[in-house]
Amino acid sequence: MFIPLGTDRSTGRKATIVPVLVVLNLAIYFGGLAMARSGDLDLERWYDEGSLSLAGMRWWQPFSYQFLHDPSSIFHVLSNMVFLWAFGAVVEWRLGHLGFLALYLVGGALAGLLQTAITGGGVIGASGSVSVVAGAFLALYPRGTVVGYWIIPPTPGRLPALWLLGLYAAIDLVNTCTDFCGVTRTGIGTIAHLAGLLFGLGVCVALLGLKVLPRDDFDLFFLIRQWKRRRDLRAVAIAAGVGTADGPVAGRVRAGAQSQETPTQMRLRATIAAAHRERDYVLAADLYQELVATKPDAVLPAEIQLDVANQLARSGKDRVAAAAYTLFLERFRTHPAGDDARLMLAVVLIRRLGEAGRGAELLREFDGRSLGAERDALVAALRAEAAPGGGPR
Repeated sequence: MFIPLGTDRSTGRKATIVPVLVVLNLAIYFGGLAMARSGDLDLERWYDEGSLSLAGMRWWQPFSYQFLHDPSSIFHVLSNMVFLWAFGAVVEWRLGHLGFLALYLVGGALAGLLQTAITGGGVIGASGSVSVVAGAFLALYPRGTVVGYWIIPPTPGRLPALWLLGLYAAIDLVNTCTDFCGVTRTGIGTIAHLAGLLFGLGVCVALLGLKVLPRDDFDLFFLIRQWKRRRDLRAVAIAAGVGTADGPVAGRVRAGAQSQETPTQMRLRATIAAAHRERDYVLAADLYQELVATKPDAVLPAEIQLDVANQLARSGKDRVAAAAYTLFLERFRTHPAGDDARLMLAVVLIRRLGEAGRGAELLREFDGRSLGAERDALVAALRAEAAPGGGPR
């Protein structure tokens, strides 16, 4: 089981609405249980008044149901709040406080109404609203990575948001089908989950398409443009026959070296170079992974190799990034950016891959030298973390 704790899309700003919603949901849940135990609240009546159902529906119920959770299981409210916390902050930043709140409440209301209209039963919980937020995240940051924790075995981890949310959507779709066929009775509002996901995705795609929300290099429209660019670049490279030894990017990286690369590998080099010229570092990094999958010692021209390594590190592909930095340092020993590459490699090794010994050995290159106050402080922190008994400060 994977518990999401956040994403790699940092806003630099603190969310306002998300923590308020989390606190409000938890306060209503635990406050209701406490008052019921003390006899100050009729819990059954409380849930009858606040839950959403078609029978005798009152105007507030499409909204109040979003703040009520299964009193017999704390997992219901906690799982919803964990997902809201993980995905909500960056979505709130893009939509603004009021825009985010409106999307959350209206999307949750519509998801709940669809659930009860189709099934005829009542519904409680914030999962439909949280699914709206998740759908919005997919539109705004489809290449985002979820940072979290694996329960078995207990270890930190990362997953592409598209995979994680796609997996949950697939499970909901299967459960919906089996519930309708009478094979299972999950008692889960899977229709609300799917409707919320599609609503959040659709609204944010529309806002981006109409340019109500400014587009950037992370949203779904950029991903589509990137896919088209990749297709066009491949077609051009193949049609033009570039990537040969006398083409724009040679298969050799050292003077006089004999190229032993296949035509496919040389075409990949050419396409990587073209993507780099277009400043499409994400595409260049993806294609580089294809290249080293068949030729692990493949090295690109220095500037491209370094930019690709940096992009791999930014996207959490730590093992490939470490290999790319290592190849850069081996092939371009006197490059002016060598210290920066060495420092980045040390960060990846010590803080992400847990290879403290190798990282500490790398840091010895800085003995007796000053890199400037900021980088010297980073070197000192990394040395402390790499020492026996050390850890991230």
